[in-house]
Amino acid sequence: MSDEESSQGDDAGGMFTDVTVGISDNVDNNDNNTAAGKSSSDAALLQELIARKKAKTSSSSSSKRTKRSSSSSSRTRPVVKLMVTSVSRSYSEPWRRKPQRESSGTGFLIQWEEDSNNQSIRIVTNAHVVRNATTVRARASFGPHVVSCEVEWLSLPLDLALLRITAGDWNDFCKGWSFDDLLKKSDDTTTNGNDNVVSETAAVKEGANMNGNNNNATKLLLLQEELPKLDENVSCVGFPTGGQQISVTRGVVSRIDVDSQYVLRIQIDAAINPGNSGGPVFDEKGQVVGIASSHLRGAGNIGYIIPSKIVSNFLQMCRDNDEVKVEDRFSGLGALVVQEECLEQTKHVPGIPNLAILGAQTLESKALRRNLGLEELDIIGGVRIVGSLKNNLSSQDNCSGDTLEGDDVLLSISGIPIGMDGTIQLSQSRPDERINFRSLVTCQRVGSKVKLDVLRKKERKELEVPLEMNRFLVAQYDDFDAIPLYAVVGGCVFTPLSLPLVSEKKSNKGSSFSRYYRDQRNGNEQMIVLSKVLNDEVNVGYHGWKNLILKSINGYEPINIQQLVDVLVRKLEGEMIEFRCQVVGEKDADYVICMSQQEVIRSENRVLQRHMIASWCSMEAISKELREELEAKESSEAKRKNAYHTMAAMRNITNG
Repeated sequence: MSDEESSQGDDAGGMFTDVTVGISDNVDNNDNNTAAGKSSSDAALLQELIARKKAKTSSSSSSKRTKRSSSSSSRTRPVVKLMVTSVSRSYSEPWRRKPQRESSGTGFLIQWEEDSNNQSIRIVTNAHVVRNATTVRARASFGPHVVSCEVEWLSLPLDLALLRITAGDWNDFCKGWSFDDLLKKSDDTTTNGNDNVVSETAAVKEGANMNGNNNNATKLLLLQEELPKLDENVSCVGFPTGGQQISVTRGVVSRIDVDSQYVLRIQIDAAINPGNSGGPVFDEKGQVVGIASSHLRGAGNIGYIIPSKIVSNFLQMCRDNDEVKVEDRFSGLGALVVQEECLEQTKHVPGIPNLAILGAQTLESKALRRNLGLEELDIIGGVRIVGSLKNNLSSQDNCSGDTLEGDDVLLSISGIPIGMDGTIQLSQSRPDERINFRSLVTCQRVGSKVKLDVLRKKERKELEVPLEMNRFLVAQYDDFDAIPLYAVVGGCVFTPLSLPLVSEKKSNKGSSFSRYYRDQRNGNEQMIVLSKVLNDEVNVGYHGWKNLILKSINGYEPINIQQLVDVLVRKLEGEMIEFRCQVVGEKDADYVICMSQQEVIRSENRVLQRHMIASWCSMEAISKELREELEAKESSEAKRKNAYHTMAAMRNITNG
């Protein structure tokens, strides 16, 4: 019943009561029956009104439930389950690949600029969900619709990926997800042109569906770049383990902090389990405030999400086609790697920017502040720069701009003051929340410039510093700056040190190499290590040796794996091969591996066949110069390819 009808019912009851009272004043005792009738009628009317009120309340509640259900459906409909098949590289045995692995994750649909295939939709997810993927399939949350996807962009340092639907499945995608308008425009593009398609589909940016009045049409999701507040309710949507259908968990924002790379992250207490990775996290308004990324093992309900601010920055780099330079790929040897097929179609955005400093020291010590001249200038904040990365690769580029120096006191970044404890205000509207000052840098793009207020030798200066990408001596990410490279000599396996290699050791103890993880490399410098020894008669006395840093070979000090191979093939003289190695932290102590060259050559095929190793070194470990020399001295391509399998064959060609 409507409100208006309910109001009319109340007035009728009041009129009835007034009339009966007036009559009772002019009658005798016989009117007792009339009074009794009045009371009975009043009770009946009251019951009727109560019933009407209940019906109205029930209808209103049902309407609210329907509205909530519709809102929930609009949030979950753009969410997809990603079914991934991947084949990863092995770093402990770099001549092989690991067995095929199947996994699942979550992604969601976003608006995108129309490409040459007339596609204007992409899928956002975590990079670790689709890394090393051979196939990626996306399944709808609302039906049996499945399409194939390709990884278009990756950012392994930010753990973000952008997928596109394969051209062959685009029509099936539009039909399955009720994007009929897109399908129609895709067919009409040849006559109408691309401009019409872009303008008519732009409404999706405002959250509108692409199918007019079709209630089943999918609404694409919007990113809310403003950080959520502490204790704000959030919902995590995805496909975690424990079931096949979509799952929604709720919680609150527990903390806003930075990760080990000083990149913003949000901690929530909503459950994030395997399979949730890449799924959207909504605020109370239905806007995406972040992407589910990871959870803390051994702790209850501590999950981490990547803020939408970081996601938007990644997407903008993809739109601008901001691809990482080739020299920053493959352990710093990208520019020297001859095999162009190693550069797959997936593009990588640059890594996390930095200020090209070795570190920063807090200034809570009054004596240190007085020594730096802060107290006499009445400066209460700032951090001391402990050292500068002047000799790294980025400083050799033709980049204009200032640089920070050791003993500089960094007072502010882009006008935002830094506290003596190295923290800044989270925002002007949230002055009571503080966060590490480097989060101001890591949320920027590589190549941009920031204005710094610096105290240098007790004089204030304003600097404009370009933000450079980290170029770590120890490669951090498989398929970004790390690739399995190796050389096997007399059963000794040498390879560049990388975090993927360390992680495969599966040791519960902290790695002794951890002291090198933050070091920046010079040019194409690598840290070559003896990974293991493949036991054979030729290397008796060195069985079990591993995790040693290579210092020299017969007096030569190779700075990367290509120089090591070059020395072994072209420069070795004498009867012996002598490797001098060091234990981490013992620079003055050399451990020597000495083997006869002739015995190494004779044992080569035996060692390789016993361990099913196709070639004595990885093809990427052969320098461009060495390969050109082999091509010049051996015209037969078949003989040349066969020579790559053994060190002896390569030496025969170069020495012949």
